[in-house]
Amino acid sequence: MSRQDPLSLLDLAAQSLLNDEDSAICALEELPVGLFPTLSAVAFEGGHTKTVTAMVQTWPFPCLRLGSLRDQSITQNLLEAVLDGLELVPTNTACPRRSKLKVLDFTHDFEHSNWEECSETSPAPFVITHMLEEPDADQLMPSSREQPQSDREPVEIYTDLFLGGLFGFFHLSGFPSYILQRVENSHGCLRLRCRTLVIDQVPFRSLVEILGMLELEAVREVRLHHRSSFCFQSDLIQFFTQVGQMSSLGKLIMSDIPWDFPADCFSLLSPLGHLQKLHLIFGCLSGQLHKMLSGLQKPLETLVINGCRLTENDITYLSQSIHATRLKELVLCSNNLSQTVPGPLEVLLSEVSGTLQHLNLRSCRLKEAQLRALLPALCCCSRLHSFVFYDNVISMSGIMNMLQHLAGLKELKRVQYPVPAECIVYLDEYRWRNLNRVELARVHTKLQEMLQALQRADMELTNSTLMA
Repeated sequence: MSRQDPLSLLDLAAQSLLNDEDSAICALEELPVGLFPTLSAVAFEGGHTKTVTAMVQTWPFPCLRLGSLRDQSITQNLLEAVLDGLELVPTNTACPRRSKLKVLDFTHDFEHSNWEECSETSPAPFVITHMLEEPDADQLMPSSREQPQSDREPVEIYTDLFLGGLFGFFHLSGFPSYILQRVENSHGCLRLRCRTLVIDQVPFRSLVEILGMLELEAVREVRLHHRSSFCFQSDLIQFFTQVGQMSSLGKLIMSDIPWDFPADCFSLLSPLGHLQKLHLIFGCLSGQLHKMLSGLQKPLETLVINGCRLTENDITYLSQSIHATRLKELVLCSNNLSQTVPGPLEVLLSEVSGTLQHLNLRSCRLKEAQLRALLPALCCCSRLHSFVFYDNVISMSGIMNMLQHLAGLKELKRVQYPVPAECIVYLDEYRWRNLNRVELARVHTKLQEMLQALQRADMELTNSTLMA
């Protein structure tokens, strides 16, 4: 409900009722079920914490979504009122209506109304630290006015956690800290089910402690960014053990992992049965790809290996692994693949040709002869939808030759091509300067005209340097 719209009679009636909170709370016993969403929205916006707590205690639906209130800052007092309603025994004994609430949803999914049952596939990220105001330090602990109730099933809190440190220091504070403390001290009344976990420069020891408070089987996506050059191997092993327990994990992104990272830790991920997308973005992978992927029991659909110093043996292993025949997206950018053509890279592309939809070979130090050698395998990728080979060494005629061959791939709709050698001055084999934008624009026009003549005007042709 947008509060910028004119107030309806129902909104005005709710506001009038809330002028006397005690009367409003007593009225909850007789309040029609269909009016709960409107009254709760007005109560939240007006900061009526007593009513919010009472409404949570009598909520007549299985799910309460706070996402529709995303544009209004939820204060610490309101969040405390909601959690009090989940944990505490109602003081209003005159109201026999019992809450049916099973899920408190902090994910901002606007497609469903507050009173509809939560979907298992609906959540989108809700950044607590951005969307909520910061609580005062003396307000972090639950109220002691009442004791947690123990005669009802636990309420699950759906949210996403965004944890960040600075310059190697990390201190959990604010709303993530408050919710975690409430869950830990709820005597089992609350269960935290985190869908997306984003970790930025958090020490592994602290991370292990936080993961110990979560329902690990609920985590579906982990994004780990860790710049520190030092960590205890025991903490790494414990972290990967916990990740291996995330039975619903479908996407894992790891970037800037320490150089001394033991790739053997990846064997602890072998229990993962739903992992489909793996992103590796760090420089300590050279020659160790088999250690990272061999423990996975199911083939991946997306594999991103960015700047990992892949070797010829790594590409050979990948071409022979269980993942090769199932990959839909393969990103190998910023790896020196000049030694893999002719040879393993051609074999790999042949193996993935039946499923591959997106291929990125940006900045792979491939020269024109090597790109030309890949064409037979590329032309067999009948499902290929996008192809990036920007920032490799090739002439205008070489680009035209590649596009003429690729034009036969009817599913191919997007191609990002390199700056032709005729448009720049090379400083060495790969570094260049003095871009001639006028010439590049002329080349681009010529390439588009060629595609039109080949009846492939539907293919989007781009060059990131030209767009800059």
